[in-house]
Amino acid sequence: MKKKILIYSFNDQLGDGLQKVAFIQELKKVFDNSYIVYSTSNKTSLRSYLKPLIAGYIDEFIEYNGIRSSIIDLIFKKNAKLSNIKFDLIIDLQKVVLRTLNLKKIPHEIFISPAANFFFSNIKNYKKNLMKNIYIEQFYFNILSLITGNNYKRIPEMKIPNKLHFHYAINTDTSKNIGIAPGAGDKKKTWPFESYLEIGKYLQSRNYNVYFFLGPDEKNLLESCLNNGFLCPEWKNGEKISDDILSIMNLAKRMLCLLCNDSGTSWMFEFACIKTFKIFGVTNEKKFARPEYCTPLEISKFGNYQLNNFPMEIYKEQLNIFLNKINEN
Repeated sequence: MKKKILIYSFNDQLGDGLQKVAFIQELKKVFDNSYIVYSTSNKTSLRSYLKPLIAGYIDEFIEYNGIRSSIIDLIFKKNAKLSNIKFDLIIDLQKVVLRTLNLKKIPHEIFISPAANFFFSNIKNYKKNLMKNIYIEQFYFNILSLITGNNYKRIPEMKIPNKLHFHYAINTDTSKNIGIAPGAGDKKKTWPFESYLEIGKYLQSRNYNVYFFLGPDEKNLLESCLNNGFLCPEWKNGEKISDDILSIMNLAKRMLCLLCNDSGTSWMFEFACIKTFKIFGVTNEKKFARPEYCTPLEISKFGNYQLNNFPMEIYKEQLNIFLNKINEN
């Protein structure tokens, strides 16, 4: 009989979902004869945009599952979507105690949660794994190591199916190709677009091929990119060719590196094992800089700057250090 496993997450935007893919792939590898249900209080990008990356790993999605941070729910309510299923294992990937307690009401054999330092778990943190102030993907694997007994000092590489169907192949020398992703879902995370244009011209003067990667909400930047001589490989005749994540991640592999804000695009490149030079102004680099693949530029280390006035001279100086290290390898 297949082992029934429930994974709970509160909500997954693009970056949140990407950080869970390798964890889910490894979980299915360990429990190969299992039926895995992935459930969220809100929506998850794993069910939509990221679904090609976890096809065959997740058997069922249950969104809007009714699990809330609510004392009333804890005392008086039975969960309508999950309480009729008994799971062999429930894995809680968040730390809000009331949500954890409501989740634990679902019938189960084994329950694991990092909330309150594993106080509510059948499996305790017997390995003394770090659970605070660490990169979020490592946090998930530290939970998995308690379940499996395996050590994950190095996070397994995500398995990405090959797929590339853009209107032209990028045939320029990969070692001279640099991508720039000037956007972010939250505009507060962005360094000015005009600054990225200037950096693009600077890189061209150093004989790099520069490609701009624009999201569907950045169509207003397309004309400016093209007029300044930059190619935008995801666009043709003013329209986005594809939002298919497999195509984008395989296209990323044609780049030496990516210059970016803390954005969903940056995560796609990092999970395609492409190094990024990522500027941070409002988010925590410890949680959102993928080890080995992200070189963070934390503006607070250089003075009392905001993203909108971070100096070009400092950016170029740090960028040159980054490029020199890449080219040495």
